[in-house]
Amino acid sequence: MLHFIKNETLSVSVDSRGAELWDIRTCGENSTSCLWDGKPELWPRRAPICFPWCGKVDGNWFSVEGRRYEAGQHGFVRDLEHRLIEKDSEHLRFRIDWSGDHIQWPWSFSFETTHELKGRFLTTTCMATNLGTSDMPVQLGFHTGFRCPLSPGRSIQDYCIRFQRQENQDGSDHLVLTENLFENDSICFSNLQSQWIQLEEIDTGRYLRVDITGYRYVLLWSFPGIPGWVCIEPWTGYPGPGHQLAERPGTVLLPPGASFSRSQRIEVSV
Repeated sequence: MLHFIKNETLSVSVDSRGAELWDIRTCGENSTSCLWDGKPELWPRRAPICFPWCGKVDGNWFSVEGRRYEAGQHGFVRDLEHRLIEKDSEHLRFRIDWSGDHIQWPWSFSFETTHELKGRFLTTTCMATNLGTSDMPVQLGFHTGFRCPLSPGRSIQDYCIRFQRQENQDGSDHLVLTENLFENDSICFSNLQSQWIQLEEIDTGRYLRVDITGYRYVLLWSFPGIPGWVCIEPWTGYPGPGHQLAERPGTVLLPPGASFSRSQRIEVSV
């Protein structure tokens, strides 16, 4: 089910399945949709949340106290129906409660997702609380697919990924998009000395900016050829070898009763 919030600048829709952003659209006569539209024949998702782990798990399974658990990519909260528990014109808050099982995830937890508008900014905050009796390993990431090109008649070569006053691994403060950029899957940056990354239209300066403060890893991803989207993905953790989730890079061991929270702030200037 879709839920909607709006202010004078932006209109946002959110799917209760996964509490996933479904659209971010500018208001006014020349309205622009900023998110990938989820064509099922290409990539059916739009902005899934990654929890309790990010990326793939080695061999698609992990082990807890000698028991094996099958594990898909990016966790499983993105596939669950979330309850809407608060709503006003510029604010939505969702919640799920997981009781723990011996099939998918043995720890009990709650997970709340809040989407809030303020001017041209959209902030999504996720908070996980360990309701179990032992430490719970967690990673949290955002996987937002931004529409690219943003405007009809544009090509992907009209866009770049720009970093805030920080040279990337190629010795530049920006990365021009090319059709072969994602031939080898995603591109990962770690420990960037930058507060944000943005998808930018080079000649106009229009941009979609993601605040990456507090994230150890940031990934860029699309299909080869960039057939309509580029994901900017701030993650707290990263895949690693082996079947112990606690040993994956960036994993936080969340004690019983404790909470873990991260936010993604998107600035729309298009």
